[in-house]
Amino acid sequence: MTERIGEVVAGRYRLEAVLGRGGGGVVYRARQIGVDREVALKLLRRHEDPAARARFAREARVAARLNHPAAVAIHELGEHEGQPFIAMELAVGTSLRALLGAALASEEAVTIAARIADVLVAAHALPLVHRDLKPENVIVASDQVRILDFGLAFLQAHETDDRMTAIGVVAGTPAYVSPEQARGGDVGPPTDIYALGCVLTEMLTGAPPFVGSDVEVLTRQLYAPPPPLRGDGAIPAGLEALVTEMLDKRASARPSAADVCEALASMDQSGRAREPERTRRARMVPSGRETTGRDPMHGEVAIVGEVDASLLLGLSAAGVWAYVVTSEQPLEAPGAILAIGATPDEVRALAAMAPVVADAESTDLARIGELIASGATEVVPLPLSSEAVASRLARALRKRRR
Repeated sequence: MTERIGEVVAGRYRLEAVLGRGGGGVVYRARQIGVDREVALKLLRRHEDPAARARFAREARVAARLNHPAAVAIHELGEHEGQPFIAMELAVGTSLRALLGAALASEEAVTIAARIADVLVAAHALPLVHRDLKPENVIVASDQVRILDFGLAFLQAHETDDRMTAIGVVAGTPAYVSPEQARGGDVGPPTDIYALGCVLTEMLTGAPPFVGSDVEVLTRQLYAPPPPLRGDGAIPAGLEALVTEMLDKRASARPSAADVCEALASMDQSGRAREPERTRRARMVPSGRETTGRDPMHGEVAIVGEVDASLLLGLSAAGVWAYVVTSEQPLEAPGAILAIGATPDEVRALAAMAPVVADAESTDLARIGELIASGATEVVPLPLSSEAVASRLARALRKRRR
């Protein structure tokens, strides 16, 4: 799209500067002629695509329904020479992304997170789910934050009409997507809480919970427990406990936006509790395992991927203590991982957590080489047999002990 500075759109909006570009459109700073008002004007790029036009119109509809002082007001949805546009309030301030060259002070991070959570309380009451909350979509001013870009948002109560991204397709930005987003499943208000937990982690530490290639990050969003925050102890324990709750792999275990607001309000600006510290919710994996007499750091095996019941029975008979990773049984400090059907990038991400046993056809030397290069400790031939898998897992566990 060529630069259009100086052009007048729909006879009333003069384009003055480019504010940003995305896959869906270009946002300009514009001046509304007649009332001399500065606005942000978003022009759709692929205006000949009916699906893109429908998404664009939906963005304006859902954003207009959010009534909150920090929400960006929608002035008009219109069309100029066949190209749809949205005229909206020009949010003045600094992008949170621009502030994140390094970690922020706890006081600033708590204040920004509380204001974002307050917007989410209003959105989730509709219930409107943003689905792409990230630092680029947060504008920070002296007295408030503004939430931008509801292009991926949908109204949960009208999902069949308003949701434009098909189930099974990951929508959002990998570093901030929830586990349910990463697997292409249904999303709801807990999805935004997980994203806010990722943003708060980045504000406190200088990086989101997981970094790497898109596949590596998505794999860790699905399976890896969130890394500890405290490090040198600069981050208060109560604030870290809240972030851990927000990043729970189980959507049902995360606090609501109202809970997050209440928790942050109960802290002083540094993130320390004003009252006795909040009781932490249940950990991702039930503590009942601790009474089994086994050592999960050295003997437990996590299985990632689709597994046949007969293989599980065979592994159990061979003395392998294994569990299948699900949203209710997340990956947490296993002795080894059996990755069934994993890609090399997925193996690389899993290998950062524990030794990985992957699978491949015995004649597929290229895949075997890629898996080993990606960090697989062992490769077991297909079709999988419990004896072969148990043998490879035993070797992987022995190598970990050395």
